[in-house]
Amino acid sequence: MPEPVILKRDYAPERVKKQFAAVAWFYDVWGALTERKALDRMIELASLKDGDHVLEVAVGSGRLLASLAAQYPKSKFCGVDLSPAMLARARKRFAQIAPAAAYELKEGDAYCVPYEDDTFDVLINSYMLDLLPTEDHSRILAEFGRVLKPGGKLLLAYFSHGARKRNRFWPWLARHYPALLTNCRPIRPQAAVTAAGFAIEMQEEVSQNTFPSGVIVARKGGAPV
Repeated sequence: MPEPVILKRDYAPERVKKQFAAVAWFYDVWGALTERKALDRMIELASLKDGDHVLEVAVGSGRLLASLAAQYPKSKFCGVDLSPAMLARARKRFAQIAPAAAYELKEGDAYCVPYEDDTFDVLINSYMLDLLPTEDHSRILAEFGRVLKPGGKLLLAYFSHGARKRNRFWPWLARHYPALLTNCRPIRPQAAVTAAGFAIEMQEEVSQNTFPSGVIVARKGGAPV
């Protein structure tokens, strides 16, 4: 089969903030119907050690990161998001499950992650590259590598093209009615992951209510397994 065409997207931070301010109130419902299975798989694959320093870029409403924080009380969790509306929801969620010293949530941009080099043991990113120009993916992933420690783990979830006929509705929707998906579209980030200096250790496809997701586990500076 020919390689699927990746739809073009641009990056306009203020537009993204407005889009997510509009959908923040029902975003968790959408996620429960389409993304939960992939995010639960990421939680399994994180395989954290208590004491790990963990960052989620595009933390959204905080569901994934808060789930990990509840399981690993000795770890430190940080979350960055461009959207103040989504961060407000994440702060409310974390306030219910973790002491303030255990987490840090702040506004920030994936193009310039607001942390020092070699800070984190694990970096998580889900359904964000789907929004951004393909030509920027390697740059963003290199920024993720900058803040990860040597040998640090990267976990990615993304809108994929899917492996079955039943998945085809969603790429069609992304092409013809992109606003319904906040401009997300299916991508293939593998080449950008390796170009940014990561070795892919595992990748798999997950489908929930026909919505197709890809999940990748990669290692900074590692060798493929």
